[in-house]
Amino acid sequence: MFSVSTVKFDLQEDLEELQARIYLDTKKKLSKKDILELAFRIGANNYDQLILEIQQDKSSLTDSIIESVLAIATDFGEGTEKLSSQINKITYDLER
Repeated sequence: MFSVSTVKFDLQEDLEELQARIYLDTKKKLSKKDILELAFRIGANNYDQLILEIQQDKSSLTDSIIESVLAIATDFGEGTEKLSSQINKITYDLER
């Protein structure tokens, strides 16, 4: 089956650098398509590792971001007494 499709790829410069590095190390000129297909095959063959990388690539909250959010905390009025502990539980249980 032959199919042509276009994928928007934001890492063109990185791909070009990788292409150049591969050439320097192997003296083999691979097309960008070849490199992406190889990367896909490696990912498919190492699926468990791929999943681990995806799960670890979560944007984590830095201490400075947490401090910034806590610095803008205010009294939201009656009925919100447990809000601070709920925020802490969500923030820290998800991150640690």
